[in-house]
Amino acid sequence: MNALLAVRGLTTGYRHIRVLHEVSFTVEQGGITAIIGPNGHGKSTLLRALSGLLPAWSGEIAFDGAAVAQSAPGRARAGLVLVPQGDQLFAGMTVEENLMMGGYVRQDMAEIRATLAQVFELFPRLKERRAQRASSLSGGERRMVGIGRGLMAKAKLMMIDEPSLGLAPLIIEQIYQALAELAARGQSILVVEENPGRVAKVATTFHLMDGGRFAWSGSSADLKQSGHILNTYLGGH
Repeated sequence: MNALLAVRGLTTGYRHIRVLHEVSFTVEQGGITAIIGPNGHGKSTLLRALSGLLPAWSGEIAFDGAAVAQSAPGRARAGLVLVPQGDQLFAGMTVEENLMMGGYVRQDMAEIRATLAQVFELFPRLKERRAQRASSLSGGERRMVGIGRGLMAKAKLMMIDEPSLGLAPLIIEQIYQALAELAARGQSILVVEENPGRVAKVATTFHLMDGGRFAWSGSSADLKQSGHILNTYLGGH
């Protein structure tokens, strides 16, 4: 079976500074793939390059069996959807309006409404606040809207940048419960995390990024057996 996402030799950066060095990996259909590692080592840059927000200097990216579109909107229309760090909501719009913006590339209004109902089922708090302006939401609620907007875009692969960043432990637990539920329904997810404690409980495949390269890759079982990875990045847990 072909991988949903296949990346080979991806190199890119900002102006004259190279950040990613010939990164290669695949993401299979279904489940959660995690990219872990410290800040400043290229994790968010990788997601920006995959989504089309940052041009590749060299290498190949194939998605759903074909070379990716050059533009970020073209990749989003194909189902390669980024949930960015910081969520980037429209502060003056309501929760529901922000969610509906995620479906702007779709034309199937009946299915869009059905997806909206699924988002509200996944995040009941958003249903309660559907008419509330995004500017009044908590950090956790904003993160829920960001993930919900990715679902509204009918993502084949949802790429989520630091879903636990700045959130209280209880909210982080709720976010990852939702991601685990989505994965159980067949949603493919690629998640970037600096602190992998929560994602280690739900992801099936892990890539450790260090200095713009993958220093280690393995399954959840491999991660548990790797003393070096556990001690360095999971605090021995």
